[in-house]
Amino acid sequence: MRLAAVLVLCAGCASGPRPDPAACAAPADRVEVEQVQFGWNRVDYENRPPVVDVQRPSRDVRQTESLAEELLAQCRKGVPMAPLQDKFSEVPGGSQVLGPNSDVDYKAAALCLQPGECVVVRGKVAFHLLKRVR
Repeated sequence: MRLAAVLVLCAGCASGPRPDPAACAAPADRVEVEQVQFGWNRVDYENRPPVVDVQRPSRDVRQTESLAEELLAQCRKGVPMAPLQDKFSEVPGGSQVLGPNSDVDYKAAALCLQPGECVVVRGKVAFHLLKRVR
């Protein structure tokens, strides 16, 4: 399954494909998630030259998309998030608590996850692998 389909369907670890989490029937009021954030270094704009961020990894969007597929598969198999965070994440490891007032791109997906469930969300310049802790 292509990552684009995974992103649209927002597949879960144990439950298989589900509808877009932004449209889930009963989002949680509060969740704790672990995250692995990994991006790309080139952003292409329409009618403008691409922008390359030398502070980011040297991978392009397609390489990052492949990495997202691999990390989602590992999360689904039960690989602990800490080693994935240590090896791949561009933000510090650990967990974070999110609620309806949280200001993150992946809030809607996180609030619809069940405990133990994993999802990949594509942001503006990075993918976010999320796993709900509680």
